[in-house]
Amino acid sequence: MDEVVFLSSLLAAGIRLAAPIALAAIGETLSERAGVINVGIEGIMLVGAFVAVLFAVYSGSPWVGLLAAIVAGIAMSGVHAYFVVRLKTEQIVSGIALLFLGLGLSGYGYRLTLGEAGTAVKIPGFRELDILGLADVPVIGPILFGQHALVYLAVASAIAMAYMFRATRLGVIIKAVGETPVAADSAGINVDRVRFLCVLVAGGFAGAGGAFLSTAHLWGFVENMTAGRGFLAIACVVFARWNPVAAVLVALVFGIADAAQIRLQTIFPAVPYQFFVIAPYVVAIVSLAVGSRSSRMPAALGIPFAKPR
Repeated sequence: MDEVVFLSSLLAAGIRLAAPIALAAIGETLSERAGVINVGIEGIMLVGAFVAVLFAVYSGSPWVGLLAAIVAGIAMSGVHAYFVVRLKTEQIVSGIALLFLGLGLSGYGYRLTLGEAGTAVKIPGFRELDILGLADVPVIGPILFGQHALVYLAVASAIAMAYMFRATRLGVIIKAVGETPVAADSAGINVDRVRFLCVLVAGGFAGAGGAFLSTAHLWGFVENMTAGRGFLAIACVVFARWNPVAAVLVALVFGIADAAQIRLQTIFPAVPYQFFVIAPYVVAIVSLAVGSRSSRMPAALGIPFAKPR
């Protein structure tokens, strides 16, 4: 029975730890399907985490913080979209610049505002739900019915996006822009506009992922608190072959690996904790090595679109 309880708590914690990665991965899937890669997700998540805490404190509502984080994520990704879609700059270079911009803005902004008060600031945060009063049901209750609202929103968003790609005209347009932008342009589709909007929406998802970290997971902001989760989100997209539902499932694997390493530190105290901390990133490296060999990325991913004359 103890093993069952341990497994239940591990899965429940893994879902919570996977949520910010999953949110960022859902957005990145949309952006990459349209042909734009953003390695600056980490910076967007950091800004989202800081802005969510700031607005949650001043408004007293974590939902206001979440909305502010989404807006901040859209604004940050707008910078990336302007450079790579309008100015046709190298997408990787722009993303790296965005990463450092987010790292600097979030840290400096925190020191100017909430950081001056130290730990005395009370952070309003999201609490776990108790759907239909089933959260206390043994084993499955904490896993399925006792998660944060953003967890369920992430799952719903992934399913909706998968349906959009499979069965709607909008999904066909986005895939066409990412696969054959010249053909899409000849069909009357504004390739740059579609890409720009997809990058903006992806930034909103990344901002929401950062908000989850600071208002649902930790209830506070720490500089560089994302700890590579933005890059894990990119790994999820590649391993999932640009399928949003599969990306959420891969994020769950990373979340479970993260939850497991926390518990293993207490079980094996003689082993240096750094050995366990690297576990999720080892999983990411292995998944990229395995997944990239058998996956086919969108044909125009990372390639600026030049309208034929």
